[in-house]
Amino acid sequence: MKILNLHGFMGEADNKNYKALCGIFPAEDIISPKLNYMETSPEKLLDQLSDIVDTDDFIFVGQSLGGWYADKLSRKIKRPCILTNPCNYPHKLEIITSSGIPADFVEQYGKMSSFDENERAYTLCSDADTILPDNYADCVKLSRMVKRVHGSHSTIENIGEHISEMLTEIQNDNLLLFLGRGSAFADEHNSAFFVEDNELVLIDCPATSYQKVKKMNWEQYDNIYILITHTHGDHSGGVGTMLQYVWFASYRKKKVTIVAPSEEVKEDLLLLLMRIEGCEQEWFNIVTADELNKKWFIAAILTTHVKPLEGRCFGYHLNIHGNNVVYTGDTATLEPFRPLLKSGSFLYTEASFYKSEVNLYLKDMLAELVGLSDSGVNIYLMHLDNEEKLKEIIDGSTIRFAML
Repeated sequence: MKILNLHGFMGEADNKNYKALCGIFPAEDIISPKLNYMETSPEKLLDQLSDIVDTDDFIFVGQSLGGWYADKLSRKIKRPCILTNPCNYPHKLEIITSSGIPADFVEQYGKMSSFDENERAYTLCSDADTILPDNYADCVKLSRMVKRVHGSHSTIENIGEHISEMLTEIQNDNLLLFLGRGSAFADEHNSAFFVEDNELVLIDCPATSYQKVKKMNWEQYDNIYILITHTHGDHSGGVGTMLQYVWFASYRKKKVTIVAPSEEVKEDLLLLLMRIEGCEQEWFNIVTADELNKKWFIAAILTTHVKPLEGRCFGYHLNIHGNNVVYTGDTATLEPFRPLLKSGSFLYTEASFYKSEVNLYLKDMLAELVGLSDSGVNIYLMHLDNEEKLKEIIDGSTIRFAML
């Protein structure tokens, strides 16, 4: 992991955030450039900072005006950022606008400022910030997580501890990443992945996920697995294309291993792949969950979803980087998953705004999920049918959407 640390308007490269970061990371993993805000336009400076990012494992840290740039990099490159008293709207701050900075720079700040949430932003907001005294409300609107802390604009008490806490939150939120988190009629269907022991593990593979994996550096992994929860098209529709692509794009050197949760689902998948998709057996491997022997895999969990697929819908119990992970898949009940949950567990559960007999209706489940969260279970919602309305329901709780 690398850190790009960005100081504030009149700040220095070795600011308090940098010194705190040096207590957490090796100095060689931290890049903290001196920024010339007065003579470099926002557009040009953002391009210069983007050029620094040469790997996909950066975290951006920004103080004040540096926080504005960290947020922009986070949105552009889709990596997390930690913001300390960020100046979300530089074009409105008199200290900046009256500093002699070129007027066209101020105009660029206005045009480039964001007004929607960055779900990869983790913000520390001081309770005694006299430079940005009303900043908290903006930070809540613009960030995934905001923590109120003691301190002034440029000095946050115990900053190292707070940054460490935010890094833990980032680690938790990124344990399982999603290629899409939408339900059957969404633009991006529900599918997740993780990497362990240089193996890429996908949970389901709709066509929308195949397009994203294709653009990943999938060749670097020793093995690719696809865990199938059930055979609805929004979960298995891209499997045939995926295994064909990996087989031929690797010049017939790499095979995808498909994991069916049961023998019955394995038979259904073979029918889909070989009789309907026209795949050949040599292009892929297929095993049942009972046959899979991997330290990251514990078990397939039978659940209830739709009557035509009764007995053929599953979730998964996983051990990802030593963490107890429960993934419900599409389900109408939490019943089979409850015994697997304990403090420190990660629950990825579907949630619906519209009520039906085949999915979990969030309004009915909210009290239980809040109780689980209060008991120490990390809860992430997926397979979402109306993100805006679902977000309103969980607002103020520690329940979050799964991370894209």
